[in-house]
This record gives sequence, structure tokens and C-alpha cells, in this order.
Amino acid sequence: MARVVVTASAYFTHGPGLDDPLAAMGAEVVRRPAGMDLVAALQGASGVIAGSEPYSEAAFAACPGLKVLARWGVGFDAVDLAAASRHGVVVATVPGTLEEAVADFTFGLMLSLARRIPEADALMRRGGWSRLMGWDVQGRTLGIVGLGRIGTAVARRAHAFGMRVLAYDPQVDASTVAARGAEACDLARLLREADFVTLHANLTAASRHLIGPAELAMMRPGACLINAARGGLVDTQAVVEALETGHLGGAALDVYESEPLPAEHPLRQAPRCILTPHMASASREAAQAMSLAAARAVADVLQGRRPASVVNPEVYGQ
Repeated sequence: MARVVVTASAYFTHGPGLDDPLAAMGAEVVRRPAGMDLVAALQGASGVIAGSEPYSEAAFAACPGLKVLARWGVGFDAVDLAAASRHGVVVATVPGTLEEAVADFTFGLMLSLARRIPEADALMRRGGWSRLMGWDVQGRTLGIVGLGRIGTAVARRAHAFGMRVLAYDPQVDASTVAARGAEACDLARLLREADFVTLHANLTAASRHLIGPAELAMMRPGACLINAARGGLVDTQAVVEALETGHLGGAALDVYESEPLPAEHPLRQAPRCILTPHMASASREAAQAMSLAAARAVADVLQGRRPASVVNPEVYGQ
């Protein structure tokens, strides 16, 4: 019997449902015990449905029976892909499951910044009553950094709100950007012209701290930054300083360079800053879709099929 370890806890509350492919093949699906070392939990496992924990060369070397790692999500920056391939482990993600949830959440963050909704809620809870003046998003310019599935879903929503949309994505040509509802431009122009900048890029060595002090300085005074992608895309201290000086009109962050965000982190005291605990994809519909897609990916590999989305195709000799 194949043993599959699950480290993504939401899998057990929003599982794949009646059409569970792992149940159909008779696999033993077990939760990683709380506090147990990852390598210890993976002993005897042929598959893992992984959360955001790191998978290193040492981890793969210590788990020779592991054949497949399916991320409960679309990011894979915590996985050493080269090491996975060397050890014959297929790494799969679940694209097409969460873009609508993340796009909805991104717009929720943008509207919250524009209309100062969290501030108004806090004021009311303190016993106050004062109308806080915000601004319309209609007619504003939205700059999208990364025009993949999620960025494209955000662009669709922006058009419905009557916004002008700029996009920076060096992996997408200008005609494709236009077909996805945006105007292609370089990063510098996007930062100069956008009222809101939202990040939807992958985290790689090249994109780490894509938004740092120089990039924040390029943004127009009073513009807002939204990050529901990966915390490492942003130089956190530079964001804190730009908020404190008033150059940055606001920031809404769902992801952080260190997670969970430490209790004493300066972001928690930064002005005009909305913080949420990495929950952009946390809708019931998205969670169930991710669970089913991850289970299918694991079942595919264990039954000799290639999963729909493999991020290390070299493991197949390609």
C-alpha cells in the first residue's frame, strides 16, 4: 500500500471529496504529526502533499522512497528542484485552482486601502464616528507585476472597475499582454505611472527584492503597494521606511519574508499598512480544488502517469 504524507493541514478540512483518487487507489493518507521533523515524518512515504515547508537536498537524500511531491498551491520556491530531480522526485503544482480566489482577495485589499475600510472599522470599535475620506479606484491606473493566471484574473476585475491597466512581465510578449487586457511596459514606467502596484510574480533568485528602495522611490507619491504573491519579492524594511516617510500612500501585504510574521516586526506598527496572514487563496472553493488537484498529481505518479503540471520536467529526462 502506498503511503502519502500530508503536511498541508487544510487538506484534511477541505479534502478532495468523493472523487478522491488516493482513496480510489487504496493509498494510506496520513497527516504529519505536529512538531515531528519533516524527514522523520516522510520515512516510508512514496508521496507528499506539501505545504510551504522547505525541501532541501538533505531531505530528498534522506527519503529514498519518495517519488512525488505535490505542492498544495502554485509556488515552489521552497523546493530545491535540482535536488528533487537528482533523486527522481517529481514536483507538481496545482495551477488553475486558486487564481480567482487570489484575484478577489487582491481587489479586496486594494479597495480596503482606497476606501480606508480597516481604519474605519478600528475607529468604530474604539467608539468613534468620523467619515474617513478615501478615493475612487475608477479611472485610476493599476500596475500588475506578473501577468500569469492570477495577474490576468486581476486585470479582468480592474477593467470591470473602469481602471487603466499596465503590466510588466518579461516572460510575456506585448501582444499576449494586450490579449490579457493590459498594456505592456517596463517596470520603471509601471512604477512611475501606477496608483496601485500589485505583485503576482514567482519568487526566484532574479526576482528577490524586485521591489526595493530604488523601486519604491520611483513610485508616485501616495501610490499603494499590494503583495499577495511571495514575501521575498519585497524589501520589507524599505517598505516600512517608505510608509513612515509618507512617500508610500499605503501597503497591503498578505505574504512576508519570514512567516509567521514575528510579533515584534516593525510592519505591525507601520502606518497605513494592512496585514493579513497569507490567506489570499483561503476560500473553501479554492482549497477543495487544490486538494483534489494535489491528490490527482500524487496518484498519477504512483500509478505511472505524468501529472498535469510538473515543474521539474528534467526528472523525466527532458
